[in-house]
Amino acid sequence: MFNSSVHEWLETNNAAVLTWYSTEGRVEFVGPVMSRWVAKIANYVVETFGEGEQPSVVLELPDSWRTVAWAAGAGLAGARVTISDSPDLSQADIFVTADEGVARQVAESDPGLIVLLQDLGLMATSWEGELPEGVEDAIAEVSGQPDGLAFVEVQDADIPEGMPTPGAGDPTGPVVIMTDAPKDYIGRIWQAWVSGRPALWADPSLDTAQILEQERLA
Repeated sequence: MFNSSVHEWLETNNAAVLTWYSTEGRVEFVGPVMSRWVAKIANYVVETFGEGEQPSVVLELPDSWRTVAWAAGAGLAGARVTISDSPDLSQADIFVTADEGVARQVAESDPGLIVLLQDLGLMATSWEGELPEGVEDAIAEVSGQPDGLAFVEVQDADIPEGMPTPGAGDPTGPVVIMTDAPKDYIGRIWQAWVSGRPALWADPSLDTAQILEQERLA
């Protein structure tokens, strides 16, 4: 559902492609910025495991624009991506979590597994605080990668395991709007991009009616 054509559309679209409202505030991504995050993650996975491999990437992450980027980037690199609150890590090659305690426990129990701590701050540039032994900073690991896809064998990213496939959605609306924390949010955002439309996600605890009015979408 997310492929190289969608990534190219992001790269060349200087308009907003994703507006994300969390309890921390609002952040808006134009296409090139989102494409860079996706590419950096894809390049990290390929650099770590090589082209043509199918590593297992397990994400224990909540609804976040960073989760969207991880699913897309790892998928383009050919990884099998799973999202779960209680993941089975027996076959995992990379485990990404935002929980420091979980990261510490997993790193101690499986020293061979790559464990990454992901700061979920809207504009965080690194993990805040000391990293547990055997755990790496997810942002630091991917930030040094090239801004564009730096490998040949680009794969199509499927909806992550553990996430539902979205329905047909709204084929006519100019913006795909999500204000009720839909479980299929990743697929719906990708669907929007496939059709050349932006998406908006807002935490349902916020005044979503006011948000839509501010965004001129009411």
